[in-house]
Amino acid sequence: MKKSLLIIEKDKELLALFDHSVQTPGFEIFSTTDYDQGLRLLREASSFDGVLVDTDIIRVDLLKSISEIKTNAENALLILLGALSADELVDCVKLGADGVIEKPVHKVNQVLSYLETLFARIERSPIIPIKETDTTVTDMPLLVGQSRAIQDMKSLIQKIAPLDATVLITGETGTGKEVVAKMIHSMGPNSHNNFLAVHCGGIPDTLLESTLFGHEKGSFTGAYRTHKGYFEIADKGTIFLDEIGDTTPSFQVKLLRVLQDRRFRRIGGTDLLSSSARIIAATNRDLRKMVQEGQFREDLFFRLNVITLRMTPLRDRSDDIPLLIRHFVSFYSKKHNHLGVYLKPETIDILRRQLWRGNVRELENVIERLVALSDSDWIGANELPEDYLKKPDTAIMQNLPFYPYAEAKNIFEKEYITQLLIQAKGNISRAAKLAQMPRQNLHLKIKKHKIKAETIRSSRPVPESAVSRVG
Repeated sequence: MKKSLLIIEKDKELLALFDHSVQTPGFEIFSTTDYDQGLRLLREASSFDGVLVDTDIIRVDLLKSISEIKTNAENALLILLGALSADELVDCVKLGADGVIEKPVHKVNQVLSYLETLFARIERSPIIPIKETDTTVTDMPLLVGQSRAIQDMKSLIQKIAPLDATVLITGETGTGKEVVAKMIHSMGPNSHNNFLAVHCGGIPDTLLESTLFGHEKGSFTGAYRTHKGYFEIADKGTIFLDEIGDTTPSFQVKLLRVLQDRRFRRIGGTDLLSSSARIIAATNRDLRKMVQEGQFREDLFFRLNVITLRMTPLRDRSDDIPLLIRHFVSFYSKKHNHLGVYLKPETIDILRRQLWRGNVRELENVIERLVALSDSDWIGANELPEDYLKKPDTAIMQNLPFYPYAEAKNIFEKEYITQLLIQAKGNISRAAKLAQMPRQNLHLKIKKHKIKAETIRSSRPVPESAVSRVG
């Protein structure tokens, strides 16, 4: 299938070279010498595979022009024709440029060959669209990024989507576990059926059972009519059980029976119903450790853990942050009718250096806030929330002396636990909850470092903001 190229170039002789070189199979070329006309073509057609633009045409407002092009042709390859300084090149790449070809251009076929190479590289790792189901599905691009972690995840999704197997997705909150679940469903053989998601955390067992299994009229107070559950509605579709680690042991028993037999009863019902729904579960907790501690059923864990996918936290793929920013800016610009808004390169730099404990979800929320509240087209660093203007937590390492790794780890652990206990006013149970670790483990570490919790209990607690920098 031919690739469509839009060339915005003031040099008519160069345009003529392109026109005469279209004998190269695989390309359909459209050209203009006017930047505004080129933008109109992008807005109206919005289906160009690639855009080549003369840097001399956009030199007056280089970065804004690149942002405009990427806003109107988000997935198009963007190549700049001309010379750029090193700083300009870095800023252009941050805003979405894919490459630069220096002029003068003598052999157009070499340019087209270069473009073919870039297109082939992109097609090996496409962003896969998702089919909408009965649940609300964002039309935002999914698994945005070119990091190795994202490429490996896309490859795994393509392999397991056609399989009729239970999938367990693990990872920190906000890393995109539900996004992956939706992609698996969308690429599977039953994508035309329902995708139904339920958050298992914090829901009373009766309500969770009613949501999944349904109930008969009069089976409990408030059951005024018969209600079909997700297993019945989804049938051959997909049920996504988010935060499965937060379920109670009694519910885990009932879920295990459904996974084993594919049969269930509505609450208060006698009829045995069946379901072929695929189960995808997710958790931000360590289920294997929970099994060892008796907090999660081992047999259910093995039933869920047929295929496991691990989501990489955003801090471990920071190169993807500029791409994510661009996608979120484009999406929320349209949502809030604030088209033509862009982030300055220095703003992107600051966001890229953050640790993002809330991962992609936190970044998305920050970008929506910036786009929705900004009064200007260019969002500068001064518009960022105050917390993001502080130096990243990694700055505390810069002035520390270098110890052997084991000694440095020991020093950090002792200081962390001390500060943790101060914050918890010496209460070990509260400290364990803050640290999200078993009380027994914390107690052993306190004993190891000879920290006296009773002394800390009587000391004055430090401000919460001070402790938040540790761990």
